[in-house]
Amino acid sequence: MINISKNRCVGCGICESKCPAGAISVDYKKGIALIDKNKCTLCGLCLENCPQNAIKDIKEELTMAIGTDDEETIKSDDHVGMSKYFLIWKYLEGSLIFQEKRENAKYKEDESRIHGDPGKAKATASVLKDVDVLVGKMFGPNIERLRNKLICVVIRESGIEEATEIIKENINEIVEEKNKKERKGIVLT
Repeated sequence: MINISKNRCVGCGICESKCPAGAISVDYKKGIALIDKNKCTLCGLCLENCPQNAIKDIKEELTMAIGTDDEETIKSDDHVGMSKYFLIWKYLEGSLIFQEKRENAKYKEDESRIHGDPGKAKATASVLKDVDVLVGKMFGPNIERLRNKLICVVIRESGIEEATEIIKENINEIVEEKNKKERKGIVLT
């Protein structure tokens, strides 16, 4: 699935001029190129000619977990590992499809530590065993352990619905981070 990153696209229009199907147009008010997926023939000319490397053909299927306490908003009063629930979504061909709600593992943290208890990280990781991407408003010190297993994504928006749109808009950056040898947490807006 061809996707244009709004964070990398500079609106130069080169992709638009190269597209034989007329599937790409520049939105001059937003300053970015948009693709009509119904017209796109997947020829790849836009990918080859984009000087910003803003266009990717995303073929990955990813499982994502969004930390929440109420199933409507992202956990906001503590780090994502303290969420009551994780809403599990599947990313496939430009869509996020809700899969299930998982309850976070109950774990009595070492009270001598403020955050960063390795036992808590292990307990949370067990709930997220088949997840590729973990989304929250903030991560605690266990991000050092988690980022080796998951793509850690910070989204500052509160609503789950808004967060899913941000994920779809930024899937290029998420896949790029997944393919790195040494991952960092990424912040999406």
